[in-house]
Amino acid sequence: MNNINNKLYILFGKAGVGKNYVAKIIVKECKSYFYDGDIDLTEDMITAIKNRKDFTDKMRYTYFERVKNRIAELLNNHNNIVFTQGLFKNKHRIELLREFPFAEFILIESTERLLSKRIKKRNNYISTEYANKINRYFEEPNFICKKITNNLGEDEILSQIRELETDE
Repeated sequence: MNNINNKLYILFGKAGVGKNYVAKIIVKECKSYFYDGDIDLTEDMITAIKNRKDFTDKMRYTYFERVKNRIAELLNNHNNIVFTQGLFKNKHRIELLREFPFAEFILIESTERLLSKRIKKRNNYISTEYANKINRYFEEPNFICKKITNNLGEDEILSQIRELETDE
């Protein structure tokens, strides 16, 4: 993960795996810009989350158009970007890959026990029940991507990041 022009790291995974936590470590290590995809959730999506409802295809379409535009805009101003979002469906991952073929996808994983523990600690609109519900919809990637396990903390993450660097 060296500083090469227009590096886009897309971190994805289930709710509670620690995507943003891992992203902040990568940002610091690789001197990158952090883009939390949740900032562009639509009002409809936030309402759906609060009411523990599923997203509609229309919500997802609107959201992914925003995300693609935001990433394109950020790439004009930053060499390295770390983008985080659940990206539960392969079709949305592939859509981003088509738009940004140089992107490096990194699946963030953790134990189920830690997922629940982390969700309970959060103070946001995603409840444990909702996270458990949506995590069932998570599709395993149908393409080759890198993986980082987030179980033991920053040292474990840094070790894996450095390992990924040597693989490039």
